[in-house]
Amino acid sequence: MISMLRIATMLTCLVLAGAGARSIAADWPPADPGEPVTKLAIDAGMAQKLRGLHSFSELQTATGARGQVSEVVRDGDAPHAVYDWTSAANGGRMRVFLYESGDFSAAITPPGQTDEIVLNNFEAFLCASCAPPVTACGHRPSWVPHDLHWDVYDCARTLTGPQSVHSRQF
Repeated sequence: MISMLRIATMLTCLVLAGAGARSIAADWPPADPGEPVTKLAIDAGMAQKLRGLHSFSELQTATGARGQVSEVVRDGDAPHAVYDWTSAANGGRMRVFLYESGDFSAAITPPGQTDEIVLNNFEAFLCASCAPPVTACGHRPSWVPHDLHWDVYDCARTLTGPQSVHSRQF
């Protein structure tokens, strides 16, 4: 009798765990909020304000608009959605990669600059145009496999995720 109770409990847990996994997957890909324009200036000052944020919803609130989905990548090891913003105040641009795990990275292009300011929710922040320039690698991102060597040399190549930020122009 006790073993039947244990089996029933284990089956119930498995069913509930499967339902939880399906509800997470059901939320992916995220809906497009359709808010690509912010009234705020997208520049080094905004990048400094976004530095240290840990959730995508915090980033959306801080930018004053929720962004617009420009691409959804469902295949590969790191499914992600790409959100774009443009500033009505100064013409700056921001592209954010939101991963299915909830992690994110951002590439900010202030007006008149070609160098991007890059940050992620692992406290990495690269800003050559900041005074003084900043190169902070933060913590090892979730998208870098733990069996792969990762150090400061690899930092700039992995901050935004497994794909290249420069592979697609704004």
